[in-house]
Amino acid sequence: MTVDKFQPSSASDVFSLWWKQFWGLKIPRKILHFAWRGYQEILPTRNGLFRRNIASSTSCQLCGFGGESNAHAIFWCPVAQGIWNLMEFSFLHEVKEEIDFKNVLLYASEVVDREAFAKFIICSWAIWTERNKITHGQQIRQPQFVVEWISSYYESILSMKEGPKKSSQANGRNREASAGSSTSAQEQRLYSKLMVDAAVLSTTSIVGLGAVYERGDTL
Repeated sequence: MTVDKFQPSSASDVFSLWWKQFWGLKIPRKILHFAWRGYQEILPTRNGLFRRNIASSTSCQLCGFGGESNAHAIFWCPVAQGIWNLMEFSFLHEVKEEIDFKNVLLYASEVVDREAFAKFIICSWAIWTERNKITHGQQIRQPQFVVEWISSYYESILSMKEGPKKSSQANGRNREASAGSSTSAQEQRLYSKLMVDAAVLSTTSIVGLGAVYERGDTL
């Protein structure tokens, strides 16, 4: 599998469409912005900090690998792999570790559906957030706890997406019920205004019929 396979079409309109779909994902903007920074290779990894003369080494703080790129920090570090191995994104086993963040992101968008791609980005962001605890002197959680948190967070996002839809559907049903009740009431009022009576004269076998509206009209 080559890097070229991961590249979007050279046509600018296709590339623009990819970004339009990316920014249209229904997840928090801060997470999309994180993925955009990863794509642009501007996350503050050890490589990036070293280039800016902020870090004295490019080595990964978690595993010691001598080149903490965006892709290594999020996908290939053993700590990150411990989390990914508990997720459903098996396609990560199909790519090689020399593939950068941008091409992993592009490949993911090709092989999974839109909802799974959104969850993939959320998982990437969660791993990055967990790694940053080391920088702030905190302990990182065990992989299973991180995965549980990711699942809970993703479900909360889905709930927020479904909330307005369900509310709209409920309002629609209420309007239909109200309209139905109004129609039934009108029909009930229409029929209740008409009163009918009949009489038979036994000696002559003559039948008499009559109908009266409430307002006094006689048929």
